[in-house]
Parts: sequence; C-alpha cells; structure tokens
Amino acid sequence: MRIKPESLNAQLTNKLESLYFVFGAEFLLIEQSLGEINSAAKQAGFDEKIRFEIDGNFDWGLITAEIANISLFSPKRIIECKLKTGKIGVKGSKALTTLASNIPNDILLIVTTGKLDMSQQKSKWFKTLEQYGGVIQHWEITRDHLVGWISNHMAGVGLEANSEVAQSIAFYTEGNLLASMQEIQKLKMTYPDGKINTQEFLSQAQEQSQYTIYGLIDAALLGDATQVNKIYKTLLNDTAMPIQLSSSLYREIKSIIGMSIEMHQNNDINTILQTHRIWNKRKPVMTNILKRYPYQRLQKLLLSLGRIDRSIKGMDNLNVVDELHTLLLNLAGKNQWAQ
Repeated sequence: MRIKPESLNAQLTNKLESLYFVFGAEFLLIEQSLGEINSAAKQAGFDEKIRFEIDGNFDWGLITAEIANISLFSPKRIIECKLKTGKIGVKGSKALTTLASNIPNDILLIVTTGKLDMSQQKSKWFKTLEQYGGVIQHWEITRDHLVGWISNHMAGVGLEANSEVAQSIAFYTEGNLLASMQEIQKLKMTYPDGKINTQEFLSQAQEQSQYTIYGLIDAALLGDATQVNKIYKTLLNDTAMPIQLSSSLYREIKSIIGMSIEMHQNNDINTILQTHRIWNKRKPVMTNILKRYPYQRLQKLLLSLGRIDRSIKGMDNLNVVDELHTLLLNLAGKNQWAQ
C-alpha cells in the first residue's frame, strides 16, 4: 500500500507493517521516514538491526541466511536493505520478490533507494513490495513548494505559522533541506514558546546572509560593486566557494534570462515577477537587474559561466577565482564588456 510521508506516523501508531519501502530524490526526507519507522520498531521490540548495501554483484543469499539464523541478542530483528540503484536485474528482482512475500513474524524488512522512474515502479519487485508492505515515496522539493515544506516543518516542531520567516529561510538556504531544517531547529531553541519575533529574526537573517554566496549574488544583481568586492574577499578561503558560486550564478542568470525575454516581448514586469513566483523581498533585486541588463548580455554571461564550469572540472585553463570575480563585477555594472 502507498503511504504519504505526512501520514506515516499515524500509520505506524495504528500498525507496524512487516515491510516498508522508502524511496525518492531527497535523501534527508528518506532518513526522516526511516527514523520514524525505526522508532516505532524499537517500541515494538525490534532491538537488533542488520544492514546490507546492495549493488549489481550482491549475493542475495546473505539476506536469506541472516533471516534463517536465530539471533542470540534479540528475538525481533530489522533487516535494512539499501539499493544503490533501482536496476537490480532479474536475479535481484526474483530474490527481493521472494523475500517480500515470505517475511517471518520476527523480521521487519526495510528497503530504501533513490529516485525511481516509472518503468521501475511498474516492475514485479516493486509491485510485490507495494502488495506486502508500506511504500513511501518522497518527491523532490521544488522551489515552488519549498516555502510550504518549511512552514509544515515549523508547525511540526511547535512554531507558529509565519510566512515571512518561512520565505526568508527558503531564500537564504536556497533549497538545501538540511540547512532549512537546521534553521528551523535554531528557531525552536531561540523561541521555545513557538512565538517568533519576526523583525528580530529577519534582521539577524539579513545580517548573517550578507557574507554568503547568495548575499554576494544579490549585491551584484543590485549593481553594488563595492559590496561585491567586500563579500568576495571574505569567501576566498572557502575551497568549495567557486563550485557553489558558479552553480548558483548559472541557475540565477538562466532564470533572469527567461524573465528578460518576456520583458522584451512587452510583458509587464510585475506580472512576470508574479508568474515566476519571485518572493517579495527579492522583487527589488530582480527589478534592478532586469532594467539594467538586456537578455543578450545576460546570455553572454551564461556562456562565460560555461567556460568557468569547464575550468573547474579541469577541461579548460581559466583562473576560476579571478574569472568569477570579473563576472560578478560585470554583473554589478563595473568594467562592463563591450556590447
């Protein structure tokens, strides 16, 4: 049977199935579901866990042998199988189908894997897991749904509803669910009664964000070359900075190009910002860059980022740190390339 992630706790309270299959694109969400299942299993007396990492060369007989063995430590055991890929082959499909349809009462079988395509979800082994246990699928949290996801988790830890705070967390964590969860945990520690001082939080978030990659990008989009230089120097010691900055800049500029093309077609800028779900606090940033830069010049920046990315991967010989700095200054309106 299919179980929605938000309904898992209620299902576990009502009944612990003999089999759970958790899969999807978001590792953190899979881990959360596993935590809920393991907690319920422990209360039901499953005190011992055996884990198997399963690839194409795995010997499925190891699991059968483990189930057949009598444990000296616990009469109830969890067998956790992590599939490295949904492509488990004919042998794996047959073995998993047999396991799922013959689970002893003292065994809880938990299977996990990443994202599966529709053909894999129609396979015999998948259908068997669905027939004999609970299947929990975690979808990727897109930018459009991130604020809602954060709001739900804020409510889950006892924080009052606050759309401004949720939007702020979504913006500054840029879709990183682990970072979002950490921010929510910090909020709970700061406001244990659940009542958030919105202005206090937003001021602190603004201050903390000034010297991050996202603060750097916004400074460039706003045309503040002085702030770009200041922030860039503070980030140079971070070895991961070029990779993160290049990736974030590419996503941002590609999105802005789409909006710029719509503006070129004489569409209203406010309508464009609304259609692209730009958060209120970012609208001045986007308005500024859209008015300063036509899409043709933004496309030129995107091509430069492509070469920077190749250099990061060792396929070109640019000085990545210098090139990223130059590109940001150009985006801010300083030392602009000839049109």
